[in-house]
Amino acid sequence: MNTDERTIGLLKEIAQKHSLEKLAIVLEDKNTILFKTDIFICLRDIVKAAEDGGNVLEALKEAKNVYKSPIFAVNPAKGEFMIKSAPDFAKAVSDMEKYSFCFKLSPYHIINTFLAVVEAQVTGMDLDDLYAKGQKHIEDSIEYSLKTNPNWDRDTLTVENPRLIMPVGAAGCGKSTFYRELSNVVNFSCDNVRYLLFKDFGPCFSSWESALAWWVVNRLTDTYLSKGYNVFYNGVNTDPEYRSPITMENPDPLFAGMPYDVKLVYFEPPVHLNAEELKELSDINLWSAKIEDMDMSALSANVKQIMELIKGNYLRTLARTKDISGGKSEQDPFDILYAVPAAIVKLFVQQSFNQPKGGNVVVVPRIEIPNAAERTAFYKKYADQLIQ
Repeated sequence: MNTDERTIGLLKEIAQKHSLEKLAIVLEDKNTILFKTDIFICLRDIVKAAEDGGNVLEALKEAKNVYKSPIFAVNPAKGEFMIKSAPDFAKAVSDMEKYSFCFKLSPYHIINTFLAVVEAQVTGMDLDDLYAKGQKHIEDSIEYSLKTNPNWDRDTLTVENPRLIMPVGAAGCGKSTFYRELSNVVNFSCDNVRYLLFKDFGPCFSSWESALAWWVVNRLTDTYLSKGYNVFYNGVNTDPEYRSPITMENPDPLFAGMPYDVKLVYFEPPVHLNAEELKELSDINLWSAKIEDMDMSALSANVKQIMELIKGNYLRTLARTKDISGGKSEQDPFDILYAVPAAIVKLFVQQSFNQPKGGNVVVVPRIEIPNAAERTAFYKKYADQLIQ
């Protein structure tokens, strides 16, 4: 039995043990996109490392994700990995019973939960402990919002038909300003959760850390939606493939069956790029050139405007995070700020030109409004459309 078959076999054990027909159907589909996803590739590489017959802990250092990066890295250049134990797949299959919340979600979420269980074994993390810390963070954020945000009301915190609101837009598009105008909507930010759980590692943004952070966010999302809270699923969310497990924009059976009432709020970029301009933007390599040293005079007008926006956002964030690390200002625990490489910021901006479609999408135009009261009223109008 090859590694693919062994990995599929483990997932079939879960489907059979818990009578998960929708998962079983996906696993029998030879054309499913599952086999191209990061969750499957990570799981397969972990299975391969565990069953190759050599030193499992050493082999796990070579386990790679879809981007060919080490799954369990902390700082691979220094030989630092988060590897404590070999995985116990039989126990991981059995432990899925503890996290049965995922069974009512899509096959993707079931498989992702299994991956989280396995990665927790390897890294020595306790999923229940991570979740408990995340839950305390959410409870603290609710109390903070009730005290500081006049749009919140304790008597109307929960509703009969809660919504999952997913913002779509690159950094600097107005998501944070918009969120403050939402009434009684809980902020579920992976950046906040990642920092809370893994600040001792940097955070390092490696695959294991991202998977566990997002698993906590997804479990918290399900918990609070089940309690009747409206949820703001706060990430960049510009990649349609990345957000499809929630939004089901891709109709593949892997993503089918999500029980949530999902609303997408799309923040328009400052200018619209045609295909030629988008290619010009995509061809700029910020991994090999510093954005602050770039000569932008030869760029077309629209691309130059986008690059200036990326540069301004990157430099502002860099300065603010430097102040935090230098002790000149404090990190806001409910709005964590990270210094993201300019190349990543550009990638998110490129993806943000892909506007989601459908009747559940609210589009927020990009308008510069200097007056604070007018800006608040502008965002409030669109916020009200999401929670009516």
